[in-house]
Amino acid sequence: MRIAAAFSTRLAIRQLRHIGLRLFGIFSGICVAIVLVFAQAGFMNALVGSALNLPRALKADLFIAGPQFETMAYSPPWFARSLMDKARAVPEVADARPFYAIISQARNPYDGTAMSARFIAFEPNRPVLDLPQVTQALPYLKLPDAALLDSRSRRKFMPIIDRLENGEEQRLYLQSPGATLAPEMRVIGLYGLGPDFTIDGSFILSDLNYYRLFQVPLDRLSLGLLTIDPGADPQSVRDAVAAVLGDRAKVFTQAEFVAGERDYFIFQTPIGIILGFGLAVGVFIGAVFVMQALYSIIDMNISEYAVLRAMGYRDMFFIALVLQIAVLIGVGAFIPSIGITALIYELVGDATRLRFALSLDIVGTVFLATLIMGSIAVLFAVRKLRRNNPLDLFG
Repeated sequence: MRIAAAFSTRLAIRQLRHIGLRLFGIFSGICVAIVLVFAQAGFMNALVGSALNLPRALKADLFIAGPQFETMAYSPPWFARSLMDKARAVPEVADARPFYAIISQARNPYDGTAMSARFIAFEPNRPVLDLPQVTQALPYLKLPDAALLDSRSRRKFMPIIDRLENGEEQRLYLQSPGATLAPEMRVIGLYGLGPDFTIDGSFILSDLNYYRLFQVPLDRLSLGLLTIDPGADPQSVRDAVAAVLGDRAKVFTQAEFVAGERDYFIFQTPIGIILGFGLAVGVFIGAVFVMQALYSIIDMNISEYAVLRAMGYRDMFFIALVLQIAVLIGVGAFIPSIGITALIYELVGDATRLRFALSLDIVGTVFLATLIMGSIAVLFAVRKLRRNNPLDLFG
C-alpha cells in the first residue's frame, strides 16, 4: 500500500511536468480564481470589520435601543431617556450613559461639496468610547461647537485632516434639517476609528453641542449604554432589564449587539449578499479550471492508466493519483496568489480607507476554499476516468 501511494505521488508530479508550458496556463487560470476568492473574502472582512469599528469601541456591557432598531449603520430610531433611567434602577446595573448618533452632511469648505458623516455624541464627563485620542480630548469637547474628526475618514475629508494635523482649527457648516440657518462647527482635533461602507467619515461632539447643532432634544437617545456590577452575569441582567422595559425598547448584551451588526451587514444588505454570492462564484470558477486541467491530464495519459489497470492497480490508486494532481495544482497556484492578493489589498485599502488585512483567518478560509475547488473537480474527474475505462484500449 505504501509503495503504491509513493508511486502515485511520483506519477502525479511526473505527469504535471510532462504538460510543459501548458502548466503555466493551468496555474494562471486557477490563480485568477483564487485571487477572486481572496478579493471577495477581503471585501467581506472589510465590510464586517468597518461595520463593527464603532460597536466594538463602545464601553458597555448591555445596550438599550429603540423597538424599531436594526443597525447603527444609519441614524438609529430614538427612544425616551426615561427608559434608560428605569434600567439604571435594576439590580446589578452599575451605571447607565446616554449615546447619540445621527447621519448628516457637512459642507466641504474648499470645494463646497456635501460630505456625508456620522455624528456621535455623549456627555464628556461620562465618556463611552474606548479610544485614547478621545479620552485626551474630553476637556476640549466641552467648548462651544467643538468637534473631533475621524483621521481615517475618506479622501474628501483629507484637506481638512491635513490642516488639522498642522494645528489649524477648521470650521464647517452643517446641513441640519432642524435649523433655520446652517450651523457652524469647529473641528479642533482628530481621533482614529475608520469609515464603513455607508458613511465616509465621522465626528464626535459633546451632548450639548449635539443639541445646539442639530436641535435634537437630549431626552431622545440613540442608545443607552449600561455597565453592570463586576461578576454579574450579562445575560441574567439583560433579561431583568428587558422585563422592566417590555416592548418599549430592545436590550442586548455586548456580544449580541456586535453579532447583530455583523449579521445585518452580511445577510440584510445588498453588498453583503453580493459578496457572499461572489465568494461562491469564485469557488465554482476555480473548480472548473481544476476540473479542466484534470480532464486534460486524464486524456493525455489514458494509455498509461490502461497499462496500470492491467497490472492490477485498482480504483483507489487512480483516485489517489487524481487527488494528488489536484492538490499540487491548487497549492502551486495558491502560493503566488497570496502575493498578488497582498498588492490588491494594499491598493484597495488605500483607495477606500477600509482595513484590508491578509490575516491568517482569511488565508485559512481561502485555502479551505481551494481544497473545496479541488475536491469538486476530483469528483467529476474520477467519474470521467471510470466512464473512459482504459481497458477498452486493449479491446
